[in-house]
Amino acid sequence: MFITKMSIALAASLLLMILTITTADAMQQNSDEPYRVEEFSINTPGDLEVRTSGGHITVEGSGDDQVRVEMYVSKNGRSLSPSDTDLDEFEITIARNGNRVQAIAKKENSDSWKFWKNNNTSISFVVYTPKEMSTDLRTSGGHIKTTDLRGTQQIRTSGGHLQLANLEGTVDARTSGGHIEISDVSGEIEARTSGGHIDAENTEGNLRVRTSGGHIDLENIAGTVEASTSGGGISADITEMGEFARLRTSGGNVHITVPRNIGLDLDLRGSRVRTQLENFSGSMEDDDVEGSINGGGPMLSARTSGGTVRVSFK
Repeated sequence: MFITKMSIALAASLLLMILTITTADAMQQNSDEPYRVEEFSINTPGDLEVRTSGGHITVEGSGDDQVRVEMYVSKNGRSLSPSDTDLDEFEITIARNGNRVQAIAKKENSDSWKFWKNNNTSISFVVYTPKEMSTDLRTSGGHIKTTDLRGTQQIRTSGGHLQLANLEGTVDARTSGGHIEISDVSGEIEARTSGGHIDAENTEGNLRVRTSGGHIDLENIAGTVEASTSGGGISADITEMGEFARLRTSGGNVHITVPRNIGLDLDLRGSRVRTQLENFSGSMEDDDVEGSINGGGPMLSARTSGGTVRVSFK
């Protein structure tokens, strides 16, 4: 029993240390001098590839044709300069090939014991690009932030949060352990997380979001919506219906707000269904509503296994 308690305590201390280092790195990333800076001129539209194994990635669009890559190196929460370390264990690539720019930090030796022994040296990138830029962004342990871009954005992190703002085009964003924040994004949007909540506001187009362990909050959404979670509630304020809205949760409530006086087909199921319907035809039970209002239209479907489905009109 003593060994078990001691193991738990050590694990908790280790987790706290990781979170402290990660937070410190994120805060210092933009406040300290970059370890390295490269600048390129390109013709738009362009492509950007950024990869790092343990740091954060930030990409911001601007109004010119310059790409500026800033590389930040930190260790134990302290920002490093070239005089502090030579990064012998990393293979660093910052280069341009035509309209494609790469910023890659790859750890040459992946031995886990050596990784811990060297106290988590991490490399983060901050990149300023033209607005017409498609990206492929990947990190195994940090946060990713993208703003003011038009194109196709592919975004992956295993352990960090995602912040997506002012994007147009196609967005495919995934994290295994963090939250996702989406704002002012239009086009084809797909976002998934295994362990965090999802907040989206002011989106237009086709929105597909999924989480295994958190709530979903959608505000001022116009277009087709698919949202599902295994362990939280769903709140959706839909200002303009697209082809359909489909909301699913196994363990929470679903609250939907839609415009008044529009035609809808309804498929609502939960432990309870609460709504006030006018011009309705179909069947209505305490836990199941199927039918249409105002002659029918796009399908509004909401289901929960352990909560209430509520539909409001405004």
